[in-house]
Amino acid sequence: MIFTVRDLGFEIGPFLLEGWWALAARAVCAAVIVFAGLLVGWLLRRKIFPALQARSWHFAATPILLRSLQSPLARMAFYSGLYLALTSLPWAIPGLTKFLFTAYKIAATLLFCQGLYNASEVADLLLASCSPEIRNNKTLRSLLDTTYKVLVIILGVATCAQIVGFPIGSIVAGAGLVGLTISLAAQESASNLFSGIVILLDKPFSIGDWITVGNVEGEVIDINFRSTRIRSMDHSVVIITNSQICASTVQNAALRTMRPYKFTLGVTYGTTRAQLEKLMADLQAMLDNSPYTNKGTNIVRLTSFGDSSINILISAYLTTNVYATFLQQQNDLNLNIMDVMQADGVDFAFPSTSVYIEKN
Repeated sequence: MIFTVRDLGFEIGPFLLEGWWALAARAVCAAVIVFAGLLVGWLLRRKIFPALQARSWHFAATPILLRSLQSPLARMAFYSGLYLALTSLPWAIPGLTKFLFTAYKIAATLLFCQGLYNASEVADLLLASCSPEIRNNKTLRSLLDTTYKVLVIILGVATCAQIVGFPIGSIVAGAGLVGLTISLAAQESASNLFSGIVILLDKPFSIGDWITVGNVEGEVIDINFRSTRIRSMDHSVVIITNSQICASTVQNAALRTMRPYKFTLGVTYGTTRAQLEKLMADLQAMLDNSPYTNKGTNIVRLTSFGDSSINILISAYLTTNVYATFLQQQNDLNLNIMDVMQADGVDFAFPSTSVYIEKN
């Protein structure tokens, strides 16, 4: 024979099995243990955890943890059965039992960390006592979620390293020295990080807002630890460091309740006073009757006499903060002004020069 089985026995009650019968009995017992692990996992997933989640709990984190740990613990039941089944077999390989125990502990750690990773909603509970504006801040919630997941990953990696046998204490001490050196060389990154926290707490803008920072204008698409990403009008993405944003003046168009509509209208000097008065009255009535303008803010006044035109100030505030809507409303009002000018028989002025020739 290629191989033989020695020193193998299996005793159950008054019966004692040896040799291949004993090996077969142990294999059957191992299969039963694996099946028991599968059964416990099925009960956890289909019966026990749904029943626990249906109950009302005093702590808000309990339902979140039950929901996130349901699948990992059910799989852990199967791995526990598999581990017990494998260790119940008569292995002749030196060190295999220790290896299986180490692999089992690593699997248990990873599954538990997976459950904690999926329970990132727990981090949002830190904002439960804050104001509704802070609780609904998507950027701050995203930052808390990312921080929570990073901490869980670090915890899982450190635990697995300790199980394998790495000297975690020495590594942490060395990491402290390295971290101090890096922090001295990364002051700008630290400044960006704290500036990012200030942006999230002070909330001058949020993801989706249309802002202007210096000569950059566009929609905020992301705020992270280091920088803020803005999609400009030509759809290019501009990345600005958070420290630069905190040092600049930020204009947030999303916080506007209205947008200004203001310009100077030039008419020709051939326009009579009666025409001017009628034109200004008609323009005032057009603005007052428009559904786009905020009533009480409309102004139509003759302000100055230019080199080649009589200048009329037209000022109003349009009741929108959406840039695309403002452009459409501005377009409609400009066309309405042209209609009023044409109906009143008044012409637009344009730059011109009159030359007088004196005869001697």
